Amino acid sequence: MPTPDDAVLKSLEGVTLSIRDLLSRWGFRVRDHASVPQIRLDLTSVGLTTMPDFATGPQDVEVEVVPIGLKHGVGVGVGVGTDDGDGDGEKDPADAAEEAVGKFPQTAMRVHDLRCADSVTSITPDETLSVAMGRMAEFGYSQLPVIDASGTLHGVVTWASIAHIHATGREMCLASAISGEYEIVNASAHLLPVLPTIREHEFVLVRAADGRVTGIVTSADLAGEFGTVARPFFTLGEIERRLRRCLGRVYDDSDVQQVHKRRKSVDELMFGEYIRLLDDEERWAKLGWPLVDRDHFIGLLGRVKNVRNTVMHFNAPALRPEQLDLLDSFVSMLRLYDPDYRATSTA
Repeated sequence: MPTPDDAVLKSLEGVTLSIRDLLSRWGFRVRDHASVPQIRLDLTSVGLTTMPDFATGPQDVEVEVVPIGLKHGVGVGVGVGTDDGDGDGEKDPADAAEEAVGKFPQTAMRVHDLRCADSVTSITPDETLSVAMGRMAEFGYSQLPVIDASGTLHGVVTWASIAHIHATGREMCLASAISGEYEIVNASAHLLPVLPTIREHEFVLVRAADGRVTGIVTSADLAGEFGTVARPFFTLGEIERRLRRCLGRVYDDSDVQQVHKRRKSVDELMFGEYIRLLDDEERWAKLGWPLVDRDHFIGLLGRVKNVRNTVMHFNAPALRPEQLDLLDSFVSMLRLYDPDYRATSTA
């Protein structure tokens, strides 16, 4: 089950429900290293938390979904998570969620995390070879599972098995083209150990918990999925690298310690702390970015932070186009203030 969208999450404000019911909204049954950080992160991204904390106590205990400031006793006009100038204030709950996510994905990627593992184009045993070939040509497939109406797998038709019919002089029919040479893996299997099998056989069929074939993963799929998964990681890495260079040029340890007493340089800050560093008129003026509106920039940075935290979960839903566009536009803005100067020789 995908993470609820922002509108659904915001609609939970003021709702009282059991911890078990809360977990089920995300498709989880138990609290573990994957479910707790994911739910906490998603709630925090829309300014919500639970009271009491859903991470403790029996699952039948009821919790109320409340604004973060309400849980921590923050009233109107009082800053959340500020350090009163000396860094000893309470940590912003959003920063706590960001720290919980860490720098790497919180769960190992599984086969069912690939989009292609949840859909399969197939053919039935009573259809013709010409239909199979036409379907493969139409979709650009090199293989096509043969599955009957009851969901039983009969084998796979491939361009190689069709060529084998020609080579052996057998009858040109679907039955002759069905091959038993395929590998099948469970949808819940860890992806990394499966990669050598995909590389060797060029594809694997994916089996759901009920035994049905629900997808097919090919070498080409892996290349496409890598781009989908890797693009946000690399873009976010560039954003943080350029942002740290921009801020590191003008802010020293005294500036940094105004937002976090234990940090000694910009390189040690997290996204939430970048926001607090810049959310001060005097500190903002040091940057010397007269054409950039401070409130707008901080708003963008907050949205980038939320996307960053989502990306750090491989089991999170794929980023929406507007989220990818946000990362691209934000990194383009930073490139204007942190260009890559390369030394060139005229000798």
